[in-house]
This record gives sequence, structure tokens and C-alpha cells, in this order.
Amino acid sequence: MIEEIIFTLQLIQIDFFTAFGLFTFLYFISSIFIRKPILKNIDEESNRFISFIGILYLILWIIGILVELNILNQEYKIELLNRMFGKYWFGFWTQPLLWVIITQLLRFKTIRGNIFLRILFSILLMLSIERMIIIITSFHRDYLPSSWTMYNEIGIYPSNLVLSLFLKIIVFLVFVGIFYSINKKIKSLKQRIENNYR
Repeated sequence: MIEEIIFTLQLIQIDFFTAFGLFTFLYFISSIFIRKPILKNIDEESNRFISFIGILYLILWIIGILVELNILNQEYKIELLNRMFGKYWFGFWTQPLLWVIITQLLRFKTIRGNIFLRILFSILLMLSIERMIIIITSFHRDYLPSSWTMYNEIGIYPSNLVLSLFLKIIVFLVFVGIFYSINKKIKSLKQRIENNYR
């Protein structure tokens, strides 16, 4: 069960948090040229969706910790508890709680409307602290750009990268659309129930 929870948390991180960050950049660029209200409505709904996903991430993360504490033997349980509440506790708690706090702050209209905060939040959602440390340390190495062979070793070429980022945004928008339709059905059902009781 723990493997499924870890997979779901990584899926949320990669396919929803990263896609929301990419969508935010795309939204701000396209809002310069396109002044249609539908674009603003899509942005509002994507903010509601990512707030919901943030709560889902928090619930799954807590369930994952509880399940892991229950299945570990005593030695590994003590090690995990030391990581959670020991000397370097902030390394364990910072990233997940940062993602949850950012997604919940997007519920506020003033924060959603602030371009600087939205871009900052997008970067923080796309890049985990672990990724930022890897990027920073890789810039401090003594490698010459001519020796970089990232594209040949892992099979990612610039055209594939652009296509995968574009598909990530499309999949995110499909999920936003599904979320919107479910919310609309729930609201209409709730309104029908309220009308029947009047």
C-alpha cells in the first residue's frame, strides 16, 4: 500500500503541481495578448483545482506516514521518528508543508491576482527543494558546457521536452475541466435539493 501512496504523491507533484506552474506562466503570457473572460475563468478554476489537490496531497502524505510507521520494524521506526522530530526535522517537513501552504494560499483572490506571488508560487511548485539543491550544486561543478551530454544519455531532446511540457499542461486542463463539471453537477444538485425543501 505504501508504494501506491508514494506513487500517487509523486504523480500529484509531477503532473499537477508542475503542470500548474507551467500553466501559470502560460496564462500570464497569453493574458497579455488575449483579453477574453474565458481565460480568467479557466485560471480561477485551475486555482480551485490546485487548492483541492493540495488538500488531497496533505491527506495522502499523512496517511503515508501513518502506514509507514505501522509497517516498519522498531529500528526503522525509531530512525523515521528521528528524521521527523530530530535535529534536522525541517528537512522532513518543509517541502510537503510548503506545497500545501502554497496551494491553500491560492484560495485568496488577492494572492491569485498578484503576478509576483503567482510566479513565485509557480516556481516553488515546479521545483522541489531537492531539485533546487541539485541544480545549484551542478552549477558549482567544474564541467565545461561542451562535456554536457544530457540529451544523448537519457534520450530527452529539446523537441521532446517542449512536447512533454505541452502535454502536461493539456492533461492538467483536462483534469481542471473534469473538476469543474463535477463541481457544477454538485452545485446544481444542491440547488435542486434546496428548492425542494422550500
